[in-house]
Amino acid sequence: MSDSLQEYKIPHAGLKKGVHEFSYELTETFFASFENALINKCNVQVNITFDKRQEPYTIEIDLDGTIWSDCDRCTASIPVSIHASYTIYAKYTVDEAMKEMDEVEIIYIARDDQFIDITQFLYDFVHLSIPVHVICDKPGKTEYCDQEIIGLLEKQQPDTTIDPRWADLDKLKDKLN
Repeated sequence: MSDSLQEYKIPHAGLKKGVHEFSYELTETFFASFENALINKCNVQVNITFDKRQEPYTIEIDLDGTIWSDCDRCTASIPVSIHASYTIYAKYTVDEAMKEMDEVEIIYIARDDQFIDITQFLYDFVHLSIPVHVICDKPGKTEYCDQEIIGLLEKQQPDTTIDPRWADLDKLKDKLN
């Protein structure tokens, strides 16, 4: 793992029991550290609440910011707001094999581990926060829209004239209802 990602580790060993707050800002340099990252431009504020009062420890992650993604309509790069909250848990284990398990929301740590690495979780959670359909608020009318593609799409609008056979069937259906 890159040295630039060291700041995304929670130093739990030196923290007293209680609730602790951490804040990070994720930018394109964070995502550049990952191979084949889908995000090239972003500004995401991450607020973490680490509850170390009892085991398993609770780590609440709140994401709020903007990523740039390709529009599903015109393929231009547009800003997309993301807002999401996730919860993960950290548990102590003496079994080294448990530390390598890929559990969705549980991080297994050894008693002598100094840090809880949440880097991969941050990467995954930002990607999970991207909407399924990425379309701007006013398709075709923003400064980001690719007007050439919008024009081509408008030319390709389907013919909406109704086949007369279907019109006759609709009349029959109306009589039956």
